[in-house]
Amino acid sequence: MKLVKTFLFGSAVVAGIVAFGGKADAAEIEHVVTPSDTLWGLSVKYFGSENYIDKIAEDNDIANKDLIYDGEVLLINTDEKNQPVATKAAESEAPAQEPVQQAEPEAEETAANETVSEQSSYSGTTMYMEATAYSSDPADALGGGIYTATGQNLLENPMAVAVDPSVIPLGSHLYVEGYGEAYAVDTGGAIQGNIIDVHFPTYAQCEAWGRQQVKVTILN
Repeated sequence: MKLVKTFLFGSAVVAGIVAFGGKADAAEIEHVVTPSDTLWGLSVKYFGSENYIDKIAEDNDIANKDLIYDGEVLLINTDEKNQPVATKAAESEAPAQEPVQQAEPEAEETAANETVSEQSSYSGTTMYMEATAYSSDPADALGGGIYTATGQNLLENPMAVAVDPSVIPLGSHLYVEGYGEAYAVDTGGAIQGNIIDVHFPTYAQCEAWGRQQVKVTILN
């Protein structure tokens, strides 16, 4: 009659395991259950660790890990003894982690540095002025056509600035902060004193520009 084996832990079981012998070297072993055997003891005997109890039970379709029977033949597969079943299951369930990416410099900081570098390359008389915008676009109701006060064709040379000639002489070569290099080639009834009006090809660009304070450098 087969004897039911209970799943035991204790020094007596460990002593029995040591007396029985060291770990087997074969990758697959057929072990015949003896009265002193438990799954815990077999895990320690063949794998050197109690972490392989679930593996032995899974390989032999043992539903109740607390019960094995005298004379029962168990297959001990030591091919993967360096990776317990519990550990492999945890790895398979763990979500893949996204690689850590280094943060790139802020676009605003880069643009600011480029602006400072650009401004430093221009020298001349500087002043701070209020800047509005106008366009030769027919959608701009306040636009003045395609020709400036000095006759420049805005369709051919769109980088133009309307100025008060008493402040900035017509024909002056300018650098306008946030706009770029242009020439003072136009005037306007509302352009009096420290006000300039920069030209854009489209009305949408004028709206985006709005009204702002800028640094103007007279390059000649």
